[in-house]
Amino acid sequence: MKSTPDSRSHSGASSVEPMPEGVHNVYIFDIFNTTSWSVVLGTPMLLFYQHLNATATILAIAAGLSPVLNILQIPAARFVERVGYRRFVLSGWTTRSIFVIGMAVIAFLPDTVDRTTRIVSMLFLAFIYNVSRGISVCGMLPWFTHIIPESRRGEFLARDQLASAMASIGCLFISGALFKLHSWYSYGFVFSISAVAAFVSLYFLRRIPDVPVEKIVRNESPLPWREMFFYPPFLKYIRYNVIINMALGASGAFWVRYFRVFLHVSESNILFIACLSTIVIAVGLFLVGPLIDHAGNKPALTLSGLFYTCHFSGWMLVAAGILPYNLIVLTIQIFTSGIAGALWNLANVRAVMGIVPAMGRPHFLALYSVASNLTIGLIPLAWGPIMDSLERWQVTWGWWHWNCYTLFYFVLVCTIINGLFALRSVAEPRTMTWDVFMRELLVRTPSRAVSRLIGRVRGTGLEGLE
Repeated sequence: MKSTPDSRSHSGASSVEPMPEGVHNVYIFDIFNTTSWSVVLGTPMLLFYQHLNATATILAIAAGLSPVLNILQIPAARFVERVGYRRFVLSGWTTRSIFVIGMAVIAFLPDTVDRTTRIVSMLFLAFIYNVSRGISVCGMLPWFTHIIPESRRGEFLARDQLASAMASIGCLFISGALFKLHSWYSYGFVFSISAVAAFVSLYFLRRIPDVPVEKIVRNESPLPWREMFFYPPFLKYIRYNVIINMALGASGAFWVRYFRVFLHVSESNILFIACLSTIVIAVGLFLVGPLIDHAGNKPALTLSGLFYTCHFSGWMLVAAGILPYNLIVLTIQIFTSGIAGALWNLANVRAVMGIVPAMGRPHFLALYSVASNLTIGLIPLAWGPIMDSLERWQVTWGWWHWNCYTLFYFVLVCTIINGLFALRSVAEPRTMTWDVFMRELLVRTPSRAVSRLIGRVRGTGLEGLE
């Protein structure tokens, strides 16, 4: 039977593998879960520290806590298969939700309270929060890898990340509106929303289909961690993943400081910019989602790297004084960042899900997560002191102005290019050629999306309102 886009047949399969019953709870869980963590691990938290005039080193520590503490997945992975995926994850998610309440209390403290006290208190609660998260998150990806059919993982990840993106859009918009008030309690309200969303997410987490413990493939013998890490397909992908995350980790930690200190953008506008970027990510997921399962990962990852190269080059040129910071440049930067993020988020996770074998899956995925997250967490810790020491450094070459941000984004561009070369060594058995992928992405996929949208409008009887 010939595969067609509408049949959703993947890899030449003659029938569609069914999704497990109740899988929609994953998407609802992600809406509330993202609403919570996008505050305590995202832009609002970085703005909170910047509001207290924290140094770049403090920002680096705050940004690095979550990824660095993912190393706790390694010792925790041995217990996941014995306890069961849902029970293990639920325990950790419940524990971490309690500490969000404490963060909201600290955020409500007025500006009259010593800023050092507030910074240290928030860092302490963030540390405990991320310890709980680091232990329990190792059950999440093996759980979803087990229950979702391989031929529909791209579809699942696209919907999952689209739900997360929509929640992030709403959270960032509300946070930006609250920050427009310029009141000391704006942060308190934002962190309170995070706490409520965290506890609501637990209800839907309980409703996600579980995997009985007896059905989980377990390896009772001592784990050969060295052999697992040096498993050739896995090692090649980890090498590429680490290189890209060296750039993304640094960018994620310091872009808020770049906007606030160098470009002098207000806190609320920074959140609105982050919101617009997430909207572009959501649109990108909508377009790429139906394509990824039969296109393969490498074309999407290559295009993501090219967009990231353009994006970081743009901020480098702004920092160097070559390009002005205006609406046109900002629009281009938001577009390149959003599309790059959508392609990376979808293809990266799908690639590693396909590489790891069933035997020892939680341990392989824990290794992947720890390697990538350690990179994301440690790179800002290296950049923080550098940014502080070069804060007043400036060198002029004609029209080109070197400063700490010009240097920063120049290194990020070089890193992404290096990652694109590393991607060439990653093997993928089923993938589209580059020209076919671009034709599918730029011509056929948008036309199918428009056709589906028109069909839905006509199906609801709203075509007369056009």
